[in-house]
Amino acid sequence: MAESHERVELEKSLNPANIWAVALGSIIGWGAFIQSPNWMMKAGGPLPLTLGFLLGGALMLIVGFSYAYMIAKFPVAGGEFAYAYVGFGPVASYVCGWMLSVGYFGIVALNATAVPVLFSILTPGLLKVGYLWTVAGWPVYAGEVAVSLGLLWILGFVNYRGVKSTGNLQLILCGLLCGAVVLIVLGTVFTGNFNMENLTPAANQNNVPMLKGIILIIAMAPFLYVGFDCIPQAAEEFNFPANKTLFLIFSAIAVGAFIYAALAVVTAAVIPWMEMVELKDAAGNPESWRTGAMIKQALGGLGLAFVVIAVLAGMLTGINGFYMSSSRLRFGMARARMMPKFFAYIHPVHKTPSKGILFVMVICSIAPFFGREVLNWVVDMAAVGTGVGYFFTCAGAYMVLTKGLRPKSDDDISPVMAAAGAIVSLGIIVLQVVPGMPAFLSGPCWIALGVWIAMGAVFYFTAMGRFRQTSKGMVGYLILGDKSGLTPEELAAVEDCTPTTDCEVDLVEQEMFQNK
Repeated sequence: MAESHERVELEKSLNPANIWAVALGSIIGWGAFIQSPNWMMKAGGPLPLTLGFLLGGALMLIVGFSYAYMIAKFPVAGGEFAYAYVGFGPVASYVCGWMLSVGYFGIVALNATAVPVLFSILTPGLLKVGYLWTVAGWPVYAGEVAVSLGLLWILGFVNYRGVKSTGNLQLILCGLLCGAVVLIVLGTVFTGNFNMENLTPAANQNNVPMLKGIILIIAMAPFLYVGFDCIPQAAEEFNFPANKTLFLIFSAIAVGAFIYAALAVVTAAVIPWMEMVELKDAAGNPESWRTGAMIKQALGGLGLAFVVIAVLAGMLTGINGFYMSSSRLRFGMARARMMPKFFAYIHPVHKTPSKGILFVMVICSIAPFFGREVLNWVVDMAAVGTGVGYFFTCAGAYMVLTKGLRPKSDDDISPVMAAAGAIVSLGIIVLQVVPGMPAFLSGPCWIALGVWIAMGAVFYFTAMGRFRQTSKGMVGYLILGDKSGLTPEELAAVEDCTPTTDCEVDLVEQEMFQNK
């Protein structure tokens, strides 16, 4: 049977509020509520930590200009991989998509395994039943695995059932997240538990000079702010003009930066921060959740309830948002014949890339059995993949603006801004891959990154037969919906493709399903 020329598309059902919630909810995860004291020690004090958050957010805003521009020009599923194709061709497109996908998978799995960690803090021992094994020093328990799997399957089911329900759930969870953070910050300030003197010494502690501390936090920006780049993955499903995303991107990054900085400062100002990071529990052991302990001290049990709601909402929005992004990225690549056709299937009733969602669910369901230490290696090296996505988006925007790849328009950004975003993206990658840099990846991270790159290379050379048999014009049509490069024969095949021809078997299957 001849290869299909039908370009299947996703349903347009996400409004601006849904998209903003996807971005912010994916930016704010468990780290903002649990890791702040550790980041403060790493940075050498609250001042470099806060400055690192804000400067990292500002750098992401520079990158965000190119994202908004490219979304407006190319509102298609897959986002960055499509932008890499426009600017640099199919090999760069594949590399970009492959590197991004591991980051998306890793964040889904990391947030799912963070929920049992929260339970272990609040109710020690409750989930530590059914010891299985220890991986890289992290004991794995059946109780914790069961909770992680339950969350992955429930949110996988929500995503499977329809993008509108996914977007609405994201909006509700994001509202709970923001509301709880506001109550925590205002409650701590207005109850008199916020004391600026507790933030001193502000920097240069733990043998970390202030500049180094700031750079360490800035290098985490791809991990901290990954989430606004979920917006282009869903661009094909916008029910509003794609040129309206600049405000959504900027506001999501700005609110995310505020939440990171506000939670860190509020936590550190209840008691002297040097005492906070050395806090012990009633048994004399290091306090397992210092952020929760500080908020409970300031606001009592009600404050602790607020922060539990916020951290759970942050974890769930992270899982939900990256489920969406992972499946849409693979859908876009499969439609371009860079991935098996399996991933381009659209459910006839729910209108979602349902098989791709199930694939994400199955792969991420393996992760809880390996423990969180291994996942931390994956997420650390995944920040490199995120940086690759940022680079190709900004560099692709520069190519479009300077090489005449698209007609000029009034909403064009400056090529200087696109170039600045590309430089920022390269700088973030350099901080992680060049020896001697503050954020240089650890040995296990390099092993994980090497394995993923090797897998990508093998797949590229062995599993892209369909892509290699596809003309350049047809690839451009499948990725971007642009018919201008099609030959007359291809154009006729595209326009004549109907459910009754052999050019798209899936459409026949969908009609049969609907007529049952």
